[in-house]
Amino acid sequence: MARLIPNERTKVHFVPEISDMDAPTVNEITEGVDLTDFLVTLEASSTGQTVPTPSFESLFETSIPGTVTAQFTAEFYRDDETDTAWDTLPRATDGYMVIARFGYSGEENVPEAGDDVEVWPIRVTTRAAMALTNNESQRFNLEAAVPRVPSEDASVAS
Repeated sequence: MARLIPNERTKVHFVPEISDMDAPTVNEITEGVDLTDFLVTLEASSTGQTVPTPSFESLFETSIPGTVTAQFTAEFYRDDETDTAWDTLPRATDGYMVIARFGYSGEENVPEAGDDVEVWPIRVTTRAAMALTNNESQRFNLEAAVPRVPSEDASVAS
């Protein structure tokens, strides 16, 4: 078993429209904006809650599944020639982040039918330039609302 790091494998695209979140098409993904080269960090996660269901009959406190919350945050580099990430993601932008954590199976890491991806519906709530620091690349933080349940086990369709 090998441990994987995201470098040189992970791909992240911003896609304005997706017809089926469980099966984004190769064309939808490739027509989106590839943000991989600008990405510094990414957190796309969902967390389930539980609801206690105690009973006087037992000292054990049981629980049932409750609501699920999701968050999407990222940090991107700025670029003085093609500030693609900054220009693509202004506040209130709606769309989908398609994340291929293990990359794509196509030649040169392009998507093919059957590839595993995550599809996160987002609405940008914060796009904030980070403090300017001597001898460091300029970056910005992005926070986004997740208005619908993300598809964390999607498969690319042809």
